[in-house]
Amino acid sequence: MHELLLFTQIPASRHDQVLHVLAGVTAAQPIECREQNLIYMQTKLADVAVSKKAPNKQAPPAQRLSYRKLFRDLPNGVDGHAGPWKLRAEELPEAGITHVLSRPVAENVIDPTELEKFRGASIWYKYVNQYITTTHRFVNSNVIVRVSRLFLPPEGTGALEPLDAPLPNLSECRPLDASGTYLVEASVRIEDGGNAKLVEQATQELLAFKATLAGSVDLRVPDRLALDPRVKA
Repeated sequence: MHELLLFTQIPASRHDQVLHVLAGVTAAQPIECREQNLIYMQTKLADVAVSKKAPNKQAPPAQRLSYRKLFRDLPNGVDGHAGPWKLRAEELPEAGITHVLSRPVAENVIDPTELEKFRGASIWYKYVNQYITTTHRFVNSNVIVRVSRLFLPPEGTGALEPLDAPLPNLSECRPLDASGTYLVEASVRIEDGGNAKLVEQATQELLAFKATLAGSVDLRVPDRLALDPRVKA
């Protein structure tokens, strides 16, 4: 899967106003959702076999250890159950593209066997941190817009085994940004990032949406290296 994205930040004082603007543009009310996000660092790469049938038996490109995210939907109320864990892997955004941010991603529900690689005794991943997002989500044709605030759970939450820890209580969490800033993300996803026609269509749709919001919500492209998922030496 491939993502094309634009971002901006808005102060808490503009949150309701921006929601009204987006509701008018999309002609729909937002969907409220919450997610729990666990961040892990790869500590071991999977072995990649070299095909013996290849004429030159060339080795595959060098891989780098990267950060991975496990996330799941949380119930909005007191009752309800969390959704299944999903694994998200992001690649370094592509260089040379200035009007949108473009990156390959992989996202899928993780099966129990693979999930065991994220537990404390595993040699594959090391737990780093976690956060909760509260989000208002809009959909405008193929553009998905998320207006989110990030919260950090109380210190020590999930320290022993985050996958089995009780669900964090949002009332006990603190905003990642003490000023109350919200993150606005607009994205278009396509299945085949190698299809130039699809990429161009998705890019133009995202840029048209940006133009529609100009002056109310100024979407922009962040520094691609700020979204580098690779583990630094």
